Amino acid sequence: MAFSIDIIIPSFRLQEQYLLPILDLKKPGEVQIKYYLISDNPTIVLSEALTNRINNEDVILIVNSSNLGAAATRNRGIDAGDGTWILFLDDDIEVQDDLLLNYTAAIQNYQEEIGFIGLVNMPSPPTTFAKALELMGATGIFSVAKAKESYAWGATANMIIRRSAIKDLRFSENYPKFGGGEEVDFFLRVREKNGFKNYKSLPGAAVTHPWWHNGKRNYKQFYYGRGNSYLPQFNPQYKFYDFLNTSETMFAWLIISVVFLILNHLKLQAIGLVVLLIILIEFIANMLRVYLKTRKINFELIYELMTVRNAYEFGILYENLSRLRFTGIGERFRDDGSFKRSGFALNKYKIIKLSLYGLVIIYLIYSAS
Repeated sequence: MAFSIDIIIPSFRLQEQYLLPILDLKKPGEVQIKYYLISDNPTIVLSEALTNRINNEDVILIVNSSNLGAAATRNRGIDAGDGTWILFLDDDIEVQDDLLLNYTAAIQNYQEEIGFIGLVNMPSPPTTFAKALELMGATGIFSVAKAKESYAWGATANMIIRRSAIKDLRFSENYPKFGGGEEVDFFLRVREKNGFKNYKSLPGAAVTHPWWHNGKRNYKQFYYGRGNSYLPQFNPQYKFYDFLNTSETMFAWLIISVVFLILNHLKLQAIGLVVLLIILIEFIANMLRVYLKTRKINFELIYELMTVRNAYEFGILYENLSRLRFTGIGERFRDDGSFKRSGFALNKYKIIKLSLYGLVIIYLIYSAS
């Protein structure tokens, strides 16, 4: 079975300590391998070691004329090549030298598959902030190859897909160029074009991804909820509505408070108290979440989890409001590719918050009477 693989690596930094080991991966004997390094930094200056590896035959450098973002940059790589398979890799991963051998064996052994999800290992969390990201589920898609036999999408940090499966589909450039949502959108649309067939997990094809900023606190990065807010809009078949999260609750309370103040039915003290109660409820819910996961009460971890989670959720709310898309409030997205969900999905976290909110409502009714 003859085939070829295009390896697409979008990058802004093009750091040789990560890229050179990728370029030195063991090559399967009868498989043609081509690397496409796409620089999204028009002012990039390559190191001497990387410059010596660019030959425009099997290692091709493409430099964007301006900063285009992840989606457009990956699309340039797809269009530049013609390989039977397309392997997406991040530019800051550490690779095992048998990565291509594992993918090649899978392609030969499972010839009906449209793609394979590789495993992306993360080191142990080096900071409390990193631990909070892990508890939040921000790294869950990286380990999906280990958790499930197949899934509806995978991270472009390490995933291979058959070119004939994507046909004319490309990463949507309607998402914000700073990222968020375009990966899920692309792989779900490819899945739809191929009879809703999931991508097979391949945990043996593993890479290691370092913690962003070495695990240091960085809430801005997880503001990527802004990009994810477009997913239900562009893929309404996967959307559903759920209980309001804390950011949405704060916004709803703001609107209600303005109305109550105009009608003179509520005092400023009561409005401020409810805001404090909403924050307290969020803290208590996260405290119980941390305890159920770790069997410990760690206030620093509770704070970090609460803050990063709300940064993500506020990003979704902000982006919906900036587009005057009020239907996005309470809107959620099934990124597992399923269609049906009856009613609201409950879990311990939501039950705790709903119970506490019930007490707040009782207080408001009592105050207004």
